[in-house]
Amino acid sequence: MAREHAERLALHYDAPSYRRVVAGKDVILHCHHYNSRLQRTIESADLIDGKRLIVEAAEGVFGEHVGLALRDGDDEATRWAVASLLYSHLGFGRLDFSRAGEGVVVGRASHFVEGWLAGLGRPERMVCSFAEGYIQGAVHAVTGAAVVAREVECMAQGAAACRFELVRERREPVAGNAKRPLEFRAKTGGAYLRSPSVDEARILDALVAMPIVGNDEGLIPAFGVYLASMPADFYNRICIGFVAEMRRVGRGTTAERLLIADAENCGMNTFRGIMSSVEWDGLIAPMLRAPDDSLFAVIAISNAFGWGNWHVTALDPGRSATLESYNGYEAIGVREYVGAAAGPQCYMLTGVAAGILGLIYGEGPLAERFGVFHAVEDGCIGCGAASCRFHAERVQ
Repeated sequence: MAREHAERLALHYDAPSYRRVVAGKDVILHCHHYNSRLQRTIESADLIDGKRLIVEAAEGVFGEHVGLALRDGDDEATRWAVASLLYSHLGFGRLDFSRAGEGVVVGRASHFVEGWLAGLGRPERMVCSFAEGYIQGAVHAVTGAAVVAREVECMAQGAAACRFELVRERREPVAGNAKRPLEFRAKTGGAYLRSPSVDEARILDALVAMPIVGNDEGLIPAFGVYLASMPADFYNRICIGFVAEMRRVGRGTTAERLLIADAENCGMNTFRGIMSSVEWDGLIAPMLRAPDDSLFAVIAISNAFGWGNWHVTALDPGRSATLESYNGYEAIGVREYVGAAAGPQCYMLTGVAAGILGLIYGEGPLAERFGVFHAVEDGCIGCGAASCRFHAERVQ
């Protein structure tokens, strides 16, 4: 049945905007380093209910996403099959909904469990908040019922599978995913730097053509990491919500710094894995001629991942760089969810800019390259600018 419905989830890549679209939603390729660390950051903030932010965001976004993948005339078995397939196709693992009517859903594999164990060690608590929200949204999309999914066993703590119980006595309404209408025309024709030997178009074409989808376990082991295609809406909701909640308790600046630090870790670890992978050796390594070519190749890869159509506009090798993003998903997202912002909003791209430069121009073990570069966003679409601009400078 999975093959029968796979065409509903075919990737549509919009080359002019560098957007990856699956079943009507923009999706962003990120790896387990970023996803698990982002979850830990949000859920570890004692002054707010970070778990609620993640569960509600997943419920709202994936209730909508599953609904977009369904078709008029689908019977209930098909609807459950599509809900399960979407989860696996995007790389989140495997969910068995066959006993949902009895109030039980079982997870046989999990992107977040793999990410947590690989990068953060065995946790003291169950970690599948994202799956709880996904299940709640999927149940509502398939049956119209409002349930609470509670994880009672977790593979991250040594269980054979993650098991979720469905509680049907729920009073609060199911979270929606309302956004403001936004008319935005991305800047075009900007002048940016290129490497004569790095074929950006070839990199984009190759990565878009790759079947970056879940395997039999619903996981995407590629480029030396576990990837997942996450809807941009989910990232935007949890990050916007995290900063807002932390600002409410007087910790807004701390929240912003934590999100930037998670992204720096992402940029460094993700691209370290990519630069050590067989895919890099086969496609990218033959293009590298000059010391800075790795930077241009990494930026091309991130554009293929849907991060924001950004490019290097100034470079003092090993010392500083300026990058410009024409339609980063964070800036667009804040405009859609809350309207014009008072300050820069692209915490992911800010941190990634520092992480990439630290990886490429830093020295020594990876741990010693963190903090080598400091990045700031000094122009943001979220604040009404025509583009987002990032400046990263060596501080060590």
